[in-house]
Amino acid sequence: MKGLVGFSLWTMALLAVGVAVQSMRYELVPMNIWLGVDSAIRGVIERVPLPMLTHAIVAPFALLLGPFQFFPGLRARHPGVHRWMGRIYVAAVLIGGSAALATAPFASGGPVAAIGFGTLALAWLGVTFAAWRAAVARRLERHRTLMRFSYAMTFAAVTLRLQIPFGFALFHFASYRDMSVWLAYTSWLPNVAAVALYSLVASVRRQLKPAAATA
Repeated sequence: MKGLVGFSLWTMALLAVGVAVQSMRYELVPMNIWLGVDSAIRGVIERVPLPMLTHAIVAPFALLLGPFQFFPGLRARHPGVHRWMGRIYVAAVLIGGSAALATAPFASGGPVAAIGFGTLALAWLGVTFAAWRAAVARRLERHRTLMRFSYAMTFAAVTLRLQIPFGFALFHFASYRDMSVWLAYTSWLPNVAAVALYSLVASVRRQLKPAAATA
């Protein structure tokens, strides 16, 4: 079980780092360098440049730092690093999420996509803020659970990109614009469902341990 969890953490970290680094190309957009930027996303940037670019430039830092907060060895050996990385993560989510919420009404996929991305932004902000408050109050178990949900939504940046090739190959979408109506939901709801299932199983296992010990 530990081996599987370790493999999953490293896989998540590698995917997150790869997508975060690739996403940093948006830092070139203010210099009018549109390196690999989809035309639909470019259209959103041109309509609402400040919120869209704020989200595109700041949010990758949350994606980049998030996975390393879940490695128990790092938390145990370097608690100060864990706390500072956590603060930067929360700041990146609050800034990037607020910008995403402001951008959502202009989503290239229209109002249905706008609702999906807007709901994601609201949930992302709310859960991350609650997780930070739990850490401040030293309610660490609640903090860890909420941070799992927070990063599940952050990781939507990865699952969205993983789903795009399948959308083109299997469902014959003509463009990202057409696909974004679905991606606004499928990029993050499965992640949240997976964390909910993991949390439920972990809770049941914790409850069964005392019973096993007294048997």
